[in-house]
Amino acid sequence: MKKPKLVVGHLMNDQLSVQSVATSKSFDWLKWLEAEELVEFFNELFKLLTRISEGKKDAQTLSIFLSEWRETALINSEPDVLADIVEAQQELAAGGGKEWTQIKKEIGL
Repeated sequence: MKKPKLVVGHLMNDQLSVQSVATSKSFDWLKWLEAEELVEFFNELFKLLTRISEGKKDAQTLSIFLSEWRETALINSEPDVLADIVEAQQELAAGGGKEWTQIKKEIGL
């Protein structure tokens, strides 16, 4: 089985450089992020790595960050889940749904 690859590119001095980079199988979930999400992921990742190198954040923060993005990617891989999310957002926008305080009351929290 081939190793997963990620295409990386940058524009510098009006020259575009593009290269495919082999990634660890544990990062195979990156394929489920949309282009805009990948840009956001790497932007936030670089900022976080800078903070870690400055001692302002720790490895646990990185682990949580990666876990949250992995969950986002896995949700993207499930069309039915995405359709349910869109439907729920539309229902809320149309004034449907229930307030969280009402739900807690109903279930005894």
